[in-house]
Amino acid sequence: MSARRTAGLEAVSGLSAVLADHRRAMAVREEIRLAGGDWGTARAESHVTRSAVTAPLLRVRLLLPELAEAAQRAVQAVYDMRAADSPAALQEARERALQAADDLTAAAGAALAA
Repeated sequence: MSARRTAGLEAVSGLSAVLADHRRAMAVREEIRLAGGDWGTARAESHVTRSAVTAPLLRVRLLLPELAEAAQRAVQAVYDMRAADSPAALQEARERALQAADDLTAAAGAALAA
């Protein structure tokens, strides 16, 4: 396996992992908020997971510029979960975030196979 392919695979894997963490944190946070609960702790956790996205996103964008748009869409889809105004809207936003992550994975597979 080439060094570029190895580094690219590690970059996409790293971004995918932190996106999954942030997606989970956002789902918990927004479920609590929408239910009218005290979501301060969940909000703090989501800030930690959001910060963790920055470096892996930059790494993907630098190592695999052909994935920059797909990576940014996957990140933005998770960020958009905070706009949910109902549990149903939150579930739809979560599903969009999962689909964007799947799209990134598919694009990465194609890019790394080339």
